[in-house]
Amino acid sequence: MNNIKPFLLAIYISLVLTCQDRVLADCTTTRDVIVPKISEWQVQVINSLTTGETLFIHCKSNDNDLGEHNLNFSERFSWNFGENMLHSTLFWCYMSKDDGHMNVKVFWDDVILFHRCDWKNCVWTAKTDGVYLWNSAIGEDMLSEKWEVGY
Repeated sequence: MNNIKPFLLAIYISLVLTCQDRVLADCTTTRDVIVPKISEWQVQVINSLTTGETLFIHCKSNDNDLGEHNLNFSERFSWNFGENMLHSTLFWCYMSKDDGHMNVKVFWDDVILFHRCDWKNCVWTAKTDGVYLWNSAIGEDMLSEKWEVGY
């Protein structure tokens, strides 16, 4: 009984590796049915601090460190990625300005977040009072996190 899982996994992998792409309907192929396409996403962080401060950001996931960046007013940092098959992709950013800082999740598997990001593009904007997520469903920024005092 303990050998069934590895056996089924081996069958699944062999099907994935050997199946041919045959169009089933419109642009769906047999490979899409066996291995669904992983969602492609973009996350953007924008400095809209009206005080003209530099926004420091350091974004990462469990697998990727995107480095440290200093953004001047109206500059943005963005990256593209595909969500993993386990739907456990998580990105977060440490952000700081002259008199505040925060750790904020900028991407995680959540239907509400996906809806707000229009299923492809999460836009985070740092403002004087906190960080906002652009909610494309209603066409406005929504306050997500307030700055913590200090740095």
